Amino acid sequence: MNQKDFDDYFNNRYEKAVSWYDKKSVWNKRVYYCFQIAVIIVAAITPILAILELKWPTTISASLVAIAIGIIKFMKLEEHWLNYRTICETLKKEPHLMKAELGDYAFCEDKNKLFVDRVESLISRENTLWLSITTTKEKK
Repeated sequence: MNQKDFDDYFNNRYEKAVSWYDKKSVWNKRVYYCFQIAVIIVAAITPILAILELKWPTTISASLVAIAIGIIKFMKLEEHWLNYRTICETLKKEPHLMKAELGDYAFCEDKNKLFVDRVESLISRENTLWLSITTTKEKK
């Protein structure tokens, strides 16, 4: 693989992929944390409302907890957050391994070609995992 093609791949595919996984990881983490904090707060208030014998507010707060937990599980926010972060960090280390000639790069003639192959394998593996998670979710 010539240097021009590699630079094009690096700038137009690799960097965009790293950015996408980073953004998706951050978004899933934020939404997950927001829902979890809401669950903690509303769950803590529910017994107080019950002690005060406030029937409707107690029922509503208990329902909100169930809804928030259901959304967290249905959207698989924590799983996606951790999966996207793992892929992002794995992709980020690849240029360093190549530059330092570590692992497979130590004995490779065409480091650029190996880099592209490894990056595409990581992205493909993540796509397969995403499809597996999504398919499992749709079957339930």
